[in-house]
Amino acid sequence: MISLRKINTLMVIIIIILLLNHAVLSVLHLFGIIGYSPSFQITGRRIFYPIVVHIIISLYLYFKDRSKRGNRYSGLIKDTTQQLVTGILIVVFVSLHILSYMFAPLNSGYDFWMRIFHFAVDNLLFISLILHLSVSIPKFMMSLGFLDGKDEYANFKHKNNCVLLIILIMLILAEIVYNLGGVL
Repeated sequence: MISLRKINTLMVIIIIILLLNHAVLSVLHLFGIIGYSPSFQITGRRIFYPIVVHIIISLYLYFKDRSKRGNRYSGLIKDTTQQLVTGILIVVFVSLHILSYMFAPLNSGYDFWMRIFHFAVDNLLFISLILHLSVSIPKFMMSLGFLDGKDEYANFKHKNNCVLLIILIMLILAEIVYNLGGVL
């Protein structure tokens, strides 16, 4: 029988694939390489259901594990706490992201303050996602058996964090380019 952790790991993989698709399309649009497409909204909607399943399973596992563990796993507790806090922030910022683009879509001639709001919400969402994934990706690689030893885990985590930092820089840069282009 497949464990809840493995199901959750599969949900994370699905979410990452859909999120990358959404992010790549958005970055290409923000840099002016492609025009706006309704597929941005469709891709965003497709992420919703796997995220709900992921949240439910993660919360169940968090509270189940919390009752079992003591203070001997301080590194794990710190990582799990980071995942929980950033997960909550992601829900908040995704909600604000969706609402802000519903009420003031891209290229709708919204004012300077709405542009600042979009910029702030999107970048706080990106930062929350990157911090969440910096813990989640190494954990799911370990859950699937790709990382055996502590050194392998630490090395992978370092490389993962470098890749995530590059992605974060690209996302923020795309937001800056797009928003400066609209202001200038």
